[in-house]
Amino acid sequence: MGNHTSVSAVAVLDLHDLLLELNVVSAQQLRAAGIYREKLLNQRANAAPLQEQRASETLLLILWQLAERHGTRPELGLIIGQHYNPAAHGVLASWLRHCRRAGDALAVFQRNIALMNPTERWTLTEGKRALTLTVEFAPDRAYPQIAVERSLSALLRWSAEMTGTTVTPLSCELMRPRPQQIEPFEQLFGRNLRFNASCNSLQLPRSFLDTPITGANDYLRQMLQARALDTLQQVEQGNSLSRTVSQLIRQSLPDNLSLDHICAQLHLSRQTLYRHLKQEGTSYTELVNQIRRELAQALIEQGLTMERVSEQLGFKDPSTFYRACRRWYRAEPTARTAKINLHDRAD
Repeated sequence: MGNHTSVSAVAVLDLHDLLLELNVVSAQQLRAAGIYREKLLNQRANAAPLQEQRASETLLLILWQLAERHGTRPELGLIIGQHYNPAAHGVLASWLRHCRRAGDALAVFQRNIALMNPTERWTLTEGKRALTLTVEFAPDRAYPQIAVERSLSALLRWSAEMTGTTVTPLSCELMRPRPQQIEPFEQLFGRNLRFNASCNSLQLPRSFLDTPITGANDYLRQMLQARALDTLQQVEQGNSLSRTVSQLIRQSLPDNLSLDHICAQLHLSRQTLYRHLKQEGTSYTELVNQIRRELAQALIEQGLTMERVSEQLGFKDPSTFYRACRRWYRAEPTARTAKINLHDRAD
């Protein structure tokens, strides 16, 4: 079955913007890959907070694969990981910011990494003098090495921002071949580097676990923990194929809405997609109608013309849109009729 895992939407947006800022990819290349910035987040009034929104992991994979294909610097993952943008912090990062010690934050991070990316896995091993952190992605995902190195780099940057203390790893192992220029790697990970390793890991002083996090607030931590765990429960319940297809439909409107496009994004055949959606009690046509109906209400209430709404929803012509509205609202499309309860079943 194809990938219908969801990841933090603000993390996808942040990577999208950073790749453009670093001139790793162009806007044209992103559009050609079917990624549009304005569709990465749900901006509707009733949408979840940006920090809690989800996006298909497929989008994140596409961004990393574009970065690997067009990036010319071996240290690209390190550069991306050192980019610290508080505005791009999701609910988990906000929770970590208010843990008391670095060790507490690491434990919370490891247990709840699914809030960022369910297929990213961290293993923490404590010794008498050292702490070993190993990171990997699920083997059935096509993440490049630079994505792993971004995670290692980001952990060090986030730790420095939260504790006010820069820690130099005791050692670092990377699965990549030794690059010609190793200075960027030594500057971040220290001189005790080993390439062509069997895993990607950092070894930190065990004393790092006791480093206090500056500005931590117990009240905010408790609030954020409750919010994060509630979001995690929704993530675990919502990683269904129908949810992912719905997200892709929204992102594909108006130009790329087609069953073949959705199947290509998910690496599924039509028959497989049909079968799994049926098992979840829905169909591709039902999901398209549902998304269009929801968006139609918002666009009509914003004052857009019927012709413009029809165009935004990917209808081939306004008359087809009018016929759909008569099915949905049992009336001509207007701001008043669009306020019909969206949970009512359409004909």
